[in-house]
Amino acid sequence: MIRYCPRCWAEVDWEATVCPTCRAPLYEQEEDFVDKLIAALRHPEPTRAGLAIDILAGFMHDTRAVEPICELIGRNNDIAILRQAARALGRLGDRRAVATLAQLLADESRPFVARQAAAEALGQLGGDEAQQALMAALTDPLASVREATYKALAQLAHQN
Repeated sequence: MIRYCPRCWAEVDWEATVCPTCRAPLYEQEEDFVDKLIAALRHPEPTRAGLAIDILAGFMHDTRAVEPICELIGRNNDIAILRQAARALGRLGDRRAVATLAQLLADESRPFVARQAAAEALGQLGGDEAQQALMAALTDPLASVREATYKALAQLAHQN
């Protein structure tokens, strides 16, 4: 039977007591539930990371997840995870996420659905930096991204 290292997510043999990749102990460590969920954001199986995102942002609304979710956006190209992560950052309501969301929105090489979610999240977060990122996206070549941007700007105008 195979299991994963809780630190580096390498596959390890069920009987192992130490990860052969990172040398982390494999016995139960004293971590709180949020720490375990944040660690799961690095899991190689996208559904695990997605579940962690949903629990952290949707159920627990724990802002300790903002920076790890931002890091996830920077290193991940899975369309569903990117979209889910961007939406989660909007729900968390922490403006530390604005720069990451602005980069995602502006990067034309990223999936359009993730970029749309970034625009929506920026509309939820508000502030000058979010508004500037949205204004820059008004000339995006994709109509769907422009449409999401217009809606986000309308949401910002409604907040003011």
